[in-house]
Amino acid sequence: MESAAEFNPFQERVKSSFVQMIRSTNQVAAEDLTFHRSSSTEVADSLDEQSDRILSLTSSILKAATKGTDVPAPTLRDEESIEDNWRGIVDVIDSLLERADACLDEFTGVIKRLSPSQQEQAAKAEKKTPAKFPTIYDYGPSKIPKPQLQFERPPDNTDVSPFKPLLRTKPHAIVSLKKSLKSADRSPYEHEINAAKYPPSTYTVSPPVEYLPFDSTTATFVDDMDAVKEMLSELKGAKEIAIDLEHHDVHSYHGLVSLMQISTREKDWVVDTLKPWREELQLLNEVFADPDIVKVFHGSSMDIIWLQRDLGLYVVGLFDTYHAACALNYPKRSLKYLLQKFVNFEADKQYQVADWRIRPLPSGMFDYARSDTHYLLHVFDHLRNELIQNSTPNDNLIDYVLKKSKEEALQVYRRPVYDAATGQGAGGWYDYLSRSSTVLSKEQFAVFKAVHQWRDEVARAADEGVQCVFPKHMLFKVASVMPVDQGTLCRTLSPMTPLARSKVSDLVKVIKDAKAAGATGPEWRDVMKPSKPATLVDAPEGLLTPPVQDTDFPTAGRYEVSQFWGTALDTKQPPIPAEYTAAASAEALRLSFPLPFMPKTVSEAREKLGISGASKPIPHPAQAPAPAPENTNEIFSVKELGGPRKRKPAATDIGDQLPPEEVEDNADTVPLEPAEKLSKNQRRKLNKKNKSASQTTSGENTRDSTPFNYDTAESVFHAQPSQPAGGALLHQPFNPYAKALDAPSGVRKGKKGSSGKGFTFR
Repeated sequence: MESAAEFNPFQERVKSSFVQMIRSTNQVAAEDLTFHRSSSTEVADSLDEQSDRILSLTSSILKAATKGTDVPAPTLRDEESIEDNWRGIVDVIDSLLERADACLDEFTGVIKRLSPSQQEQAAKAEKKTPAKFPTIYDYGPSKIPKPQLQFERPPDNTDVSPFKPLLRTKPHAIVSLKKSLKSADRSPYEHEINAAKYPPSTYTVSPPVEYLPFDSTTATFVDDMDAVKEMLSELKGAKEIAIDLEHHDVHSYHGLVSLMQISTREKDWVVDTLKPWREELQLLNEVFADPDIVKVFHGSSMDIIWLQRDLGLYVVGLFDTYHAACALNYPKRSLKYLLQKFVNFEADKQYQVADWRIRPLPSGMFDYARSDTHYLLHVFDHLRNELIQNSTPNDNLIDYVLKKSKEEALQVYRRPVYDAATGQGAGGWYDYLSRSSTVLSKEQFAVFKAVHQWRDEVARAADEGVQCVFPKHMLFKVASVMPVDQGTLCRTLSPMTPLARSKVSDLVKVIKDAKAAGATGPEWRDVMKPSKPATLVDAPEGLLTPPVQDTDFPTAGRYEVSQFWGTALDTKQPPIPAEYTAAASAEALRLSFPLPFMPKTVSEAREKLGISGASKPIPHPAQAPAPAPENTNEIFSVKELGGPRKRKPAATDIGDQLPPEEVEDNADTVPLEPAEKLSKNQRRKLNKKNKSASQTTSGENTRDSTPFNYDTAESVFHAQPSQPAGGALLHQPFNPYAKALDAPSGVRKGKKGSSGKGFTFR
């Protein structure tokens, strides 16, 4: 490619090739390669060969990409080494993409290459600059050299003393500059701002002045002092001027005013405020502090701060169109909405978050910056007329907007310094936590405070925004995980910024120390201060309700007892219950669940109930049951209606083979054959049948006995087996599964046919 115009077609061809490659890769990955590998040796060998080739090519590319850099190239020996070195592979790719992006921006003209003379000046500035600032050739996360390194007054982020105004002279002064600088908490132009009288045209309805066509006019780019003085002479003859700023706060700790746009009814200017002589722009106070010239801003809250911090400029006679839109109760208050409403101009907001340090400015960014002020005076005319027309004797909307505008102009810049112990102050950790619903333990709270302070110190030293170290959500993530080794920390902060990657070991030590110290420290909810509930403030008709302060919002308090559940959720450990004995209190018996002792045999049940053997009832001979009513629909089986298959032996056969008590307890149990003629298998079946009959009789006798008294029974919980004098246990502890063990057996399995004797029927 010989020119930047050929880059876009080349980019499209590369993009289409990448898309085709990704589609092919996804198609191969979707196939079941494991199955094909196991089904064919040739396929397995081919896959292994291609895998080795791809690994070799990848290793060669990684080595070529890291040649001449400090990034080590990982070695890929097999597929497992890819997973082990994945973090290193990502670092190489990130570094390669950053360099490619910077080269493409330089090729397409987004970044202007430094001339040899500029490089010499940058090297001199680097020697005068403290070592804590990165060199102009070390781009880091930014592709653009830091312009603040060439300022006549380089930024000092370690200075936490009260800010001193940059003013050298004070045009249009009512109070002298020396007296105005005695108090650092007040604006040097406080008296002038309060005493300012707006021109009579501000209170008069007049037709809006038409703006000049945007396409047929252009703005003047001001980048030297001669152009500044020429612009100043033209501004002095204007009655109203429109002002706007473009700010950059990503790669600078305090931020930088990168552009200033100024427009009159006839002309537009775009001022480069990144020049080393930027503080010489104070001479514009001859116009900015002139009360006879109305300065129109939109949303001037931060613009006023940035002007006095970077350029030493103060505004007297401010008119903020944002407050005018609020007073008129517009559904939207943005400049984009006002331009669309009154000018039918659609602002291209893709440049709103652009890096305004780029030089030279691309045409799109230049036109966007110019459009912010080119139409603003026409919008001011419409708003002024509507404010006057909607005002009443008791509610003057013009006075309300001018009052709010003066309050904006009276703001004073204060350095962003916070108390590390309490977290109070600009950018402090207290503000972060009070706006989050995250619940942190003692250790997590201590880690959050320590890591927040470490991030702030690193950003100050490198003159980068704190988000360039790692963003806010990563701060909460680190506090929650509390990683104490570099591997876990890198995975927690993934993707890592170059600034954080270079100081991983320091951050790990900070986390370890904070976690150990936080074990005995306070929790976040102990430090959080509750505030008063919000109160309603009456506002004049037609105006917005004054904003509620942060201290008006209620915060969570800590209560010892739940207001809803009371003490039901008490987390105290329950007392260990005492053993239940016969002498236990009635309250303990009432709270327990007494269950009766369940005897296993009839004799054991009689012994438990105190029934002697003499009083044992004599079983009567079985009588034939009464015939049941005939029911033709009753379900029956052939086995129930059929007779016995074998002869029943006489009762004397049982008495000859069993003990007397067994004969009595099992009187209804009849063996199939005499005991001496029974085989071993038949005797086992007989014993099983007798046992089943004994359990049935025991259950029937128990049900017929005296009802169990649950009120006087002792609890089975924590019960100990009673032991008589002889030493033998009367009964075992309660077993809730005992009945399940005595359940009748299931259906008998069918007899398996022996080999060679089976039959098949069709």
